[in-house]
Amino acid sequence: MIIPALHERQHARGGYLTDADMRAVAEDVGVPLHRVNAVVTFFPHFRTDPPPKVQVHVCRDMSCHRRGSVMMIERLTQWAKKNHGTDVEVCGVSCLGRCDRAPAVIINEELFVDRRDDELREAINCFIADQPANPDTDWELAKPKIGTWEMDVYGGTGRYEAVQKYVAEKAKPDPKKEVEKNVLGPLEVAGLLGMGGAGGRAFMKWGDVMRATGRTKYIVCNADESEPGTFKDRDMLLAAPHLTIEGMIVAALVTGASEGWIYIRHEYPEQIESCRKEIARAVKLGACGRNIFGSQLNFELDVFPSPGGYICGEQTALIEAMENKRGEPRNRPPELMTNGLYDQPTLLSNVETFAWVPAILLRDGGTWFKAQGVKDGPLAGADEAKQMTGRRFFSISGDVERPGAYEVPTGITLGELIDKHCLGMRDGRGIGAVALSGPSGGLLPPMIPVKHLNRRFVEARLPAGTTHISIRDLPLDIAVSRAVGYMLGAGIVVYNEDSDILAEAVANSRFYRNESCGKCVPCRIGSQKITEMGERLLDGDVSPRDLPIIEQTILDLSAVMQTTSICGLGQVASNPLQTFLKYFPELATRQRRSTSATSTSRKTS
Repeated sequence: MIIPALHERQHARGGYLTDADMRAVAEDVGVPLHRVNAVVTFFPHFRTDPPPKVQVHVCRDMSCHRRGSVMMIERLTQWAKKNHGTDVEVCGVSCLGRCDRAPAVIINEELFVDRRDDELREAINCFIADQPANPDTDWELAKPKIGTWEMDVYGGTGRYEAVQKYVAEKAKPDPKKEVEKNVLGPLEVAGLLGMGGAGGRAFMKWGDVMRATGRTKYIVCNADESEPGTFKDRDMLLAAPHLTIEGMIVAALVTGASEGWIYIRHEYPEQIESCRKEIARAVKLGACGRNIFGSQLNFELDVFPSPGGYICGEQTALIEAMENKRGEPRNRPPELMTNGLYDQPTLLSNVETFAWVPAILLRDGGTWFKAQGVKDGPLAGADEAKQMTGRRFFSISGDVERPGAYEVPTGITLGELIDKHCLGMRDGRGIGAVALSGPSGGLLPPMIPVKHLNRRFVEARLPAGTTHISIRDLPLDIAVSRAVGYMLGAGIVVYNEDSDILAEAVANSRFYRNESCGKCVPCRIGSQKITEMGERLLDGDVSPRDLPIIEQTILDLSAVMQTTSICGLGQVASNPLQTFLKYFPELATRQRRSTSATSTSRKTS
């Protein structure tokens, strides 16, 4: 593979690639030089010029933006230029997955979170002087969580009992029947959904790959956790990597896959190392590799560090990257289940989806998981309550007292998540806006007008005359969210009543502008135009008379982007500004100047 080879050479070179390096990789991998060059120029992790002695990457998205990271970038840039000249490079980057400790900064691949300017300047000086800089780690947060989750059926150390159980059932007279009864059956009973955002039914996806025909089958875990506001996978891969790995092994045995990869963003070095160690441990135990538990079944598993880019969180773009190509989404169909990696049947799922498999298979055939969901609540009607099954993780950050990743019953309300798990709002402030799906779902107000919700749901579930519902009463369940009419993801960001909601909406629009891969012209141009209109609003350059024109233009662009974009980025890129104009129109024409500098280019993300 080209990307791992480039990673290795760039690391050995000291942070950049020469023409000789790229020619050597092309020769080693057996591809034309232009294929290597296409990869290097696309992915932000690779660079072809010598880096300065110190590189400072500051997150500029959502929670970090809320904590003043953009102004921090400006201050550090001015200080670094004055004191260190060209030896220090400071730039803004897209979400680093540490939203619970904002602002997040990476200096020479070392992590620094929730630091003041003076602390960061001291760390930079240490790197200049080749002295220890006392960085932070993800392990310090993950360690106390080992063995505490309901998900971790082993209590901290994996024993791979689900794999052993499968191997024993595979030896029975009718192995196919046993698989459907004891693996696919429990997944169906449990109602396990894909936790990467799409919410598809896991047992159906596994069955499709199992029935597909191909030369070779593959299992891929999408751990490229790049959605702003989302960081749950980060903790899982440190506190319980054995769960995801066991889920992948079981999936491989069921579907007949022989090889697999955990595709992890390169900004997660601790998680990469954790997975590699756990894979080696699983091989030593006989649960992975050759002749699994003496069964003559084989499954080789490895880690694939991502070369960066939010777009690779989209499953087909991820596969393209693994195939030595630019990470640009594919047209679908065909689907990955039949034509995935190297055009072979491929099961690709999220970290959490695989991680729930051991608990489901080892606890009452899926009935335990099914019973975990909330069965009532302020907005839960009878049909929706039936869908609120299982448990899941939410990453929540922003203006809450205790941000973090929490395992909760499906259907818990946002208010309960904030009050019970996050210990309320920081400084006792009220809610100003909430992003329930990172930037992709836009911003919702504390009181949502029912006129913007699904009419059938409103008529069936709310008392006559209801004009608004509290965002605190929204159940955190995919089925209910679709019925009501809002998007729900794994990353929730809460803004308090003092927040500049327009500035946050524009920052989210910049994120999509920066991260568009550019393949779809309407997405590439539309995301730029939408951002420009948002910045005009932010600069107070739009009169009340012109506001309807701005709003209609954004709606028109959104319609075109949703129709023509191959992947979800183009389909949601307009949501931050659209929802702002829908729910916060009174803030749109305030005379003001922006306090948020325009962000840097996609190449620094």
